[in-house]
Amino acid sequence: MSVKQPVLGRSRRGAVLFGSQLLALISSLGLWVLSGANELWAGSSKQPNIIFLLTDDQHWDSLGCMGNKVIQTPNLDRLAGDGTLFRNAFVPASVCSVSRAAILTGAYPCSRGSGDLVAMVTPKNPEVTYPAVLRTGGYETGYIGKWDVGSGEEGFQMGMRLFNYWGGDRLHGNYWHETDCPLVTNDGWNSKDTIKCTCPPKGSYPRVGSVGIAKPVHFDREIVPIKAKQFLKGRNREKPFFLAIAFRGPKDTWSDFPPDTAELYRSNSVPIPATATEADAKGQPAFLRASMASNYGLSLVRSPKQLSDEIRKNYRLVSTIDQTVGKLRQLLESEGLEGNTIIVFTSDNGHFYGEHGFWGKWLPYEESIRIPLIVYDPRVPNNQKGRRCDEMILNVDLAPTFLSWAGLGIPAEMQGSSLAPLVCGEKILWRKEFYHEFTWTADGRIEPSEGIRSVDWKYIRYFNQKPAVEQLFDLRKDPGETTDLSSNPDFSFCLQEMRVATDRYRSLLQSGREFKDAAEAKIDNR
Repeated sequence: MSVKQPVLGRSRRGAVLFGSQLLALISSLGLWVLSGANELWAGSSKQPNIIFLLTDDQHWDSLGCMGNKVIQTPNLDRLAGDGTLFRNAFVPASVCSVSRAAILTGAYPCSRGSGDLVAMVTPKNPEVTYPAVLRTGGYETGYIGKWDVGSGEEGFQMGMRLFNYWGGDRLHGNYWHETDCPLVTNDGWNSKDTIKCTCPPKGSYPRVGSVGIAKPVHFDREIVPIKAKQFLKGRNREKPFFLAIAFRGPKDTWSDFPPDTAELYRSNSVPIPATATEADAKGQPAFLRASMASNYGLSLVRSPKQLSDEIRKNYRLVSTIDQTVGKLRQLLESEGLEGNTIIVFTSDNGHFYGEHGFWGKWLPYEESIRIPLIVYDPRVPNNQKGRRCDEMILNVDLAPTFLSWAGLGIPAEMQGSSLAPLVCGEKILWRKEFYHEFTWTADGRIEPSEGIRSVDWKYIRYFNQKPAVEQLFDLRKDPGETTDLSSNPDFSFCLQEMRVATDRYRSLLQSGREFKDAAEAKIDNR
């Protein structure tokens, strides 16, 4: 395993920077500037503990701190107030398993395969994933919740081997379990291989509701704190720790919120997105209207009350997670760990709220690829807390960030950049665009795509259409992506540059070669 060395690419207005292993646009630049962050933390000899909180299918703005005036997330809002709120975080590919593999490896999906879901969700070498490097570097590691990386049981067993403590759940998991279910009672330190849900009804997966369960407990409300406490109590206190918690929510079914949250938002007027209209839905290309879950999205925009009710259910699941985040912070405080434990909160991808008449995720529009991201580092000085950062962050940046906080080398296979300097308030050169991709078709039910999302522009290429269908959006003037400019001759130059940049990105990211010299693919951001 080689370790990434700093490579500095040239920068100028309108340029895309390439450099280092497989390129993630200045991926090694984070290491180059990390000296400033290291100086900030030089007074601490202890490696920090890290808790990584991952939600499932969370709309990017379903947090109070992101400007949502309806949703109640006081604990996450406080976490953002104590830390850094990243307002422009994204995933290169919007689907649970592919995104989770990108987080695990710190590398783009296309570096593992294209079109082949098993390849895209399976690390080429598990030894260069963040938990493996952390364990080698002296960390005690734990995992709780939905895993969904790798292929079936083999992938589940891989996860079990990567972490010291294992509280992982198979596939998407379920919200409700019996109090004495092995998933709840299992000892993640000593009995990893016996963790398996045995709750009724058999053959129902995922299970909806708690029918047939005598004493139900909610995964996000009750089970996560139980497992987190088990991890913290059983760890080797001479070692720093890393604990990943993958919540079940707010992934569907959205009706599986705890009963005592049913009154939340009942009296609130829940705004419907401006683009969640039948007119917008019918204006989409016919092949996208045939994409998975689009018919359901269309039915919801035709019934605004039903759509509002669905969003209310989603908000209740997010508020349930928020309550658990408060419990986790209290647990850290009771264990005397609050002062040296970094907390990262994000989601594996976004989810449509009926925008353009779509539902689910998969498609490369903002509601699908954009995610919430909060980083709380208690070591950061008070004058740097409560910051708002608008740099474009990707989920492939998380693994390098974890390793840089731990003071460990970042494998050259990782294509992301460490966020540590940004968390410290450093003014550094950062990416201005990224390659987005979705090449899995789900047996023809999802339309594959690729393209570039820059600060100001979104380019989409639906390459399976003959000829390929392109879209171009000016995000400054049209953040809702309602006006496609790809056929407007005034933007032909920008369109051509985006085409070239898309091809260049794909080639570099797939190649596996080391690029020592900076290369440029111009994108006109005027």
